[in-house]
Amino acid sequence: MIRIPLDLDADPDLPDAIAVRVVAEIDGTIHGLIVDTGGARSGLADGPLTETLERLAPQDPGGGGVFSCAGSTERVTARELRIGDLVIDRPVFDLEPNPAAPSLLGLDVLRHHRLDFNFSDAQLVLDVESPVDERRALVQSSRGHPYVEVAWADGAWPAIWDSGASVSVIDRGVVARHPEHFHPAGEAAGTDASGAVDELPLVLLPEVSIEGRRFAPSIAAVADIAGLARPGDPPFELILGMPVLRHADWALDLRDGWWGYLV
Repeated sequence: MIRIPLDLDADPDLPDAIAVRVVAEIDGTIHGLIVDTGGARSGLADGPLTETLERLAPQDPGGGGVFSCAGSTERVTARELRIGDLVIDRPVFDLEPNPAAPSLLGLDVLRHHRLDFNFSDAQLVLDVESPVDERRALVQSSRGHPYVEVAWADGAWPAIWDSGASVSVIDRGVVARHPEHFHPAGEAAGTDASGAVDELPLVLLPEVSIEGRRFAPSIAAVADIAGLARPGDPPFELILGMPVLRHADWALDLRDGWWGYLV
């Protein structure tokens, strides 16, 4: 069992928007990494740290982000990544050329563990046998992205469970088809995993239910996301972010393929 404190960094200008970070030591230097179950791979913004790391030969496109389908193809490797008592030898990171891009802890690391997100206690616990209300089958993409079924007034969505999303993201087509359910809530600058920034409209996501548990209306960004799933992966029209996720404590076993609510 490994307990890791979470830094729940609230955005003072956007209600309920939260970035979830852990303190990581990379080759002896301290960095904050966003815990990103929506990111296929871990990544670092190019800067003083990455200049000291070994560069790897370019490979297939990187983990990408909500607003940019392809990430960096260049990668770097460190000697050691240490997050609390979790130690990873020779970790590999996507190298993001934009120095403003967030540094990420992605599914290349996370998918090998049971993840207990104790948002109420601001802790991430790895590989513990804490009780859950029920073990439900966890649908995952070919790269390990976790999905849950989200019910609302007019049906249900398969949604990506994304701890790296400071706000939820709803597809523009859903909002266009059901304008009576989505009230405008201004605009905000959206930044994806590569640091790409776009000004996005905001709406109030209606109350949703996930396996019988209800979540109050919350802020969501509107973007064209319906076509981002890889061929053969489950389609999605909703990325479920921290304005919803923070209101429950969750267990996601990405290794064995189940999820539940912590009790």
